[in-house]
Amino acid sequence: MSEAFLAALDASAPGLVRAAHVVGSAALGDHRPGSDLDLVLELSRAPGPDDLAALAAALTPELDLVCLVDGEPGPWGRDGAFHPGPGHDVTPVLLHQLNRCSTTLRGPRPRFAVTRDEVEAYCRRNLVEYWRPLLELVAGGTGPGHRDGVLWAAFGPARQWHTIRTGEVVSKTRAGELAAERWPDLADELRDLLAARRGERVELTAAHREAVVALGNRVLAAV
Repeated sequence: MSEAFLAALDASAPGLVRAAHVVGSAALGDHRPGSDLDLVLELSRAPGPDDLAALAAALTPELDLVCLVDGEPGPWGRDGAFHPGPGHDVTPVLLHQLNRCSTTLRGPRPRFAVTRDEVEAYCRRNLVEYWRPLLELVAGGTGPGHRDGVLWAAFGPARQWHTIRTGEVVSKTRAGELAAERWPDLADELRDLLAARRGERVELTAAHREAVVALGNRVLAAV
């Protein structure tokens, strides 16, 4: 997928891509069938109209794309939609992932300036601003109640919790395993949720939804 994308860009916008890195689940050994591939491009120049057209034409729905120009946010794409302006938030956690646990497909290894304090502060803010409201919706039965929604809410807070504690970025699966070790009373439900993430046929019930909310609230209390 990424090779075809880069080949298409090389043909239509020669020299545009200085470096290309995979982040997210694929770089962490946790990619699942049907998951998007998270790709970060470091561009060699500010993209002109022809460059933007080439990026848009090469993008596929399976790619989540972030472009950086001199380390600053540039064009981006998600779910097959291309955005030519710098609207995507390049977070300290993304820069940390690029430095520590990305897979470089082209160019030099990334070396972005980001501190652990910045990463920790972002994780704490993200827990409060994004995950807490989502957990409240799930708890009230008005949030994502279907299978994918419960799985989405299950492991995000645990990933932030682990990064705050250790500075390490881990996959959703590893975050679930670590949370099960830390809170053994939730371990059975978390193991079911991990099995469901692997694609196994596991019926998710109200008990699993309650475990997701309990885990998120414990994470929020712990940090």
